Amino acid sequence: MIRLVKLEDIKSLAPIYKSLYDDADIGEFWSIESAEKLLNYWYDKQQDLFFVAEEDGKAVGAVMSGVKPWFDGNRLIDTEIFVAKSYQNKHLGKELYRKHLSEAQRIYNAKVIEFHTYGNESEFPQNWYGRIGFKKDKELVIMNANIEEVLKKI
Repeated sequence: MIRLVKLEDIKSLAPIYKSLYDDADIGEFWSIESAEKLLNYWYDKQQDLFFVAEEDGKAVGAVMSGVKPWFDGNRLIDTEIFVAKSYQNKHLGKELYRKHLSEAQRIYNAKVIEFHTYGNESEFPQNWYGRIGFKKDKELVIMNANIEEVLKKI
């Protein structure tokens, strides 16, 4: 079942989020506390677009985005989606996206979804995104920097 998040879901979702990044081995070292902070951020920021996949009475995955006005209409930004490893390959990710995107269109008339991801294009998660219609943006590039380093150089 896909439903809106409840505050009490965050305690169940945080360990799932942490374990998925532990398994991905991409250099992001999440603790349960930092995952809870992120999920609480989304709960406070955009609760109406924060959906949970529930199986057997427990939260096993989620999707959330912010809404940002852009030149071509409202965009969903910084989208996060995750499903516990033991519940993957059961179409929960697709169900989460279906509910999330439908509601974003209905409530905000959202036109575009954008986010960053990781890994090789031929492997999960990029190959999954490709199968459901996502493409790499041909122009946008994700940039990041250590603030201390930038302040030293400007």
